[in-house]
Amino acid sequence: MTDCDLCGKAIPTVIPVRVIRPLLKFAYPNGVWKGLCETCLDSAQKTYLEVNKNQPSCRKGKCALCGDKTGVFPVELQVPDFSKGIVKKDVDLCYRCLKGVDEAYIRHKKEQIEMEHGYH
Repeated sequence: MTDCDLCGKAIPTVIPVRVIRPLLKFAYPNGVWKGLCETCLDSAQKTYLEVNKNQPSCRKGKCALCGDKTGVFPVELQVPDFSKGIVKKDVDLCYRCLKGVDEAYIRHKKEQIEMEHGYH
């Protein structure tokens, strides 16, 4: 079992998302991998589609995936809670991480279609 890096839900497998961490860019110039559950991946991809990349974010903050302090966009997540069931929570993601989420989303959906049709 592994945990989603955004909501903390424990699931058997996570969907890998490549993230460029500013503090680790010299050690890992191609980025590091973060794991997201399908629910968080869908929410972040939905936010990516809504964001107009020509408009800068009006909000400054720290990205929840890469830790960069830059313009961020709120992503609404459904975080599991033992006492309340599911709690809606906003986390901040930068545009670069949202773009990485979009790439992972496309790759994941492509793999699902291939598995349905029996291609390996």
